[in-house]
Amino acid sequence: MKVSLVVMTIISLMAGVNIADAAHNNDNFTVRFRENTLVVTSTRMEEARIYSMQGKLLQKEKGNFVEFELDRGTYRLYAKVNGETVSRRVELR
Repeated sequence: MKVSLVVMTIISLMAGVNIADAAHNNDNFTVRFRENTLVVTSTRMEEARIYSMQGKLLQKEKGNFVEFELDRGTYRLYAKVNGETVSRRVELR
């Protein structure tokens, strides 16, 4: 049951990313989970930040490949890609 919830979360997150990629053309901006780690990549990403839903900055990383270790909960991801800030709501159940 727990594994299926994580898989459903990943699938819904990836589907949202694919739709956003087509709309914004952010050079293959991808967001995925590997166990409890959020992996964010893009060839033109300058930085990525992860915030709590209360607005507290939890971690900031520079580069085109970043990883964030997360606990269960809901987060807000912001990434600067191709000169544009892209945001995603991330929920780990």
